[in-house]
Amino acid sequence: MDNFYEEKISHLNDLIMLSRIDGRENLNEINFINSVADRLGISRTDLKEIRNKSNKVSFSPPEDMYQTMMQYHRLIVLMGIDRIISEEEKNFCTKLGLKMKLKEEAINEIIDKAIDTPRHIISVDDIEQVFYRHYKNV
Repeated sequence: MDNFYEEKISHLNDLIMLSRIDGRENLNEINFINSVADRLGISRTDLKEIRNKSNKVSFSPPEDMYQTMMQYHRLIVLMGIDRIISEEEKNFCTKLGLKMKLKEEAINEIIDKAIDTPRHIISVDDIEQVFYRHYKNV
């Protein structure tokens, strides 16, 4: 398997794990994950396989910062899609951001923005601004 496929599978696995943190996946979460899989070119058969063995998929973050930002944005969207952000979801997104080698300050700022937004969803532009502030000299 190529690295990009592994990154996509890993990302979908992360989304599935996040959606299951509260013990149930709601329809909005399922539809969002299906939509991401479609955009990434992952078949529903492969997605079903990931869902059935999500804890056996190895973590494979993207090496490219733009792809990392896009993946993190999708996690934040999924976290707020049901308009409820739990401590477990925040902790999951924080830990995953750190595993993705994101700066803790940037992670906290993004999560705080999501919490402060009425629908708990922030735009890609908002995340890009945060990343720019924290990574412009890197």
